[in-house]
Amino acid sequence: MNKAMHGFVLTIAVLALPAHAQLEPEMLLVPAACVELGSLLLDQQNNPLREECLEPFYIGKYEVTFAQFDEFTRATGLAPRNDLGIGRDTLPVMDVSWDDAVAFAEWLSQKTGETYRLPTDAEWEYAARAGAEFGFKYHWGPEALENHANCRDCGSQWDGNMAAPVGSFAANNFGLHDMHGNVWEWTADCGIASSPNEAGDSECRVGTVRGGSWDVPAAQIAFTFRAQQQRRRPTRDTGFRLVREQ
Repeated sequence: MNKAMHGFVLTIAVLALPAHAQLEPEMLLVPAACVELGSLLLDQQNNPLREECLEPFYIGKYEVTFAQFDEFTRATGLAPRNDLGIGRDTLPVMDVSWDDAVAFAEWLSQKTGETYRLPTDAEWEYAARAGAEFGFKYHWGPEALENHANCRDCGSQWDGNMAAPVGSFAANNFGLHDMHGNVWEWTADCGIASSPNEAGDSECRVGTVRGGSWDVPAAQIAFTFRAQQQRRRPTRDTGFRLVREQ
């Protein structure tokens, strides 16, 4: 085959890719298991020790990036999220509310024919633990180690200043990156501060976020640590990753 023909074949191969091939997050399968989640420590934001049995699910290898979310805002006419002047592309999207994350998942589901959603709180912690030994707070061990994540005192080049490009640190045993630090990640669950509305129904105004961020101390990026945020109030260090149903 001559060079011209070789180039022609390659061009056809690229054009044959599905339009959403680069838009969909790369997903990894997490196996079914009955696992212990939570902590006996009282400072872990109301995350009591318990057993959860979970079915297998696919979860994003990385946090959703600006590049992926920007496709959504361009297609729907929503305002782009604020990148704080630090860049977009492979950085995790920030400045997203819970509603923004759910809207992206619904739009991506419609566009691809798959079913995407936010992980439950239990799914998120199980994926973050990735079979970590008893007594571990991080997937690599019981103590924070230098340059293993991005937080305020994690010893990385981004500490306390900005998010890092997704995948900048080693993956856990499930192959997932940035489950510790970088940006807080929305889960599907209500926070404990949510209260019944006038009709007596649960009004979920407060959501649960996990994983910590570039702007919190290492203690808050432990996989047992829970935090709560107003669902409709985006913050400069909150993003998300998705689950895809089988």
